Amino acid sequence: YFVSAPGHQHLTTQINLAGDKYTWDDFAFATREELVVPAKRIDDAAEIAKRELEGPFAEVVFDIELARTDAPELQVRHARPRAKEDAQDQASQLAGTARV
Repeated sequence: YFVSAPGHQHLTTQINLAGDKYTWDDFAFATREELVVPAKRIDDAAEIAKRELEGPFAEVVFDIELARTDAPELQVRHARPRAKEDAQDQASQLAGTARV
């Protein structure tokens, strides 16, 4: 995930699902205990309907805490080449619509 907020240092992070057979098989050895989260299966019909889904789903809670900074250069996403980055990817990454 790319996470940012005005006045805070930009953060690039990931989550890993507990119990997945590939949780600890990260190619960059980036998996750490604090990045492993359990998924809670939700099969309650009322909860499914409330979220306008068609069936059971999994819910994951992952708390993110950003570090405050006044340095403008630390508040933006690093401008380095990405493996996959087409116009749609750029639009979603730069839109700033996510709420944390």
